[in-house]
Amino acid sequence: MFYKNNWFAWTYDDGPEYGPKLHPTAKFELVLRNTIDRPVKSYYEELLENGRVIRDTFSGPLDLLFSGGVDSEIILRVYKDLGIPINVYIFKYENDYNLPEYTQAIKSCDKLNVTPKIIDFNLQKFFENEAYDIQQKVFASASGWIPHMKLTEYCDGLPIIGSGNPYIRRRSRDMSQKYPWVFELDEKCHHWAVYHKTIDRPCITDWYEYSPEVIVSYFKLPVVQKLLNDEVPGKLSNESTKVQVHQEYWPDLDLRQKLIGFEGPQPDKSKPDVQPFMLDFGKKYIRGIVTDKTYIFSEEELLNRIGS
Repeated sequence: MFYKNNWFAWTYDDGPEYGPKLHPTAKFELVLRNTIDRPVKSYYEELLENGRVIRDTFSGPLDLLFSGGVDSEIILRVYKDLGIPINVYIFKYENDYNLPEYTQAIKSCDKLNVTPKIIDFNLQKFFENEAYDIQQKVFASASGWIPHMKLTEYCDGLPIIGSGNPYIRRRSRDMSQKYPWVFELDEKCHHWAVYHKTIDRPCITDWYEYSPEVIVSYFKLPVVQKLLNDEVPGKLSNESTKVQVHQEYWPDLDLRQKLIGFEGPQPDKSKPDVQPFMLDFGKKYIRGIVTDKTYIFSEEELLNRIGS
């Protein structure tokens, strides 16, 4: 069960729920269910409840792929607050390809008194020798999604990836007037779930989406309501609000640059955010070949689908 009570599912080409993506242009369809049968608590309480229900549902150790980003750090902090043991895995790429994220990950573990398991991983060798076989099982729409499918093999217990944090955005960059905001659910953000379901490997790939109550409680936050009502001048998405939201519960949470983990030791916004061999892989096997789909919902539409 990748999602609590199977509230979230997908199909490809009208096939079975949680079915595989059998070809690069397979049609992705969402299946959302209203499974909430209790009053939704505060956002912090629902984060804790999400951590508890995952622990209670799965046997064996919990293994967190810790990138050093905000999303994975929040998960670690949730389990520390609950007093539930969780193993932390930090991956270190050759040639310092993920040095900024790696450095932040080590810093966060030191602050939280956590001893991580550090795994050296040759990213270029992976793309030369293994990425193609994995890609044929999932048909990811960008090369950056593929390495994490391999990284979970290093986990002995239940791998956890800190994806699924609610993403909302403004529908226009025009700031001269008020515009609506929408909630996005992308096929591409669920490549990890599709892959692990296809290979029949239990994995929590979308931790924040495991329980729909987390999403509903997030929408009730005052800062999120201000965004949804277009009341914060200059804001285009909730991405830069992520730390602010969670500092209410963990004031020592560090501000940090948004990275994807392949930029190299000194990220440069004028250059691609992935390495040349990843760009080459994308040109050969993804660009112009693979399609994906994005769903957008207003707050009202989403809550009507999943329950409020």
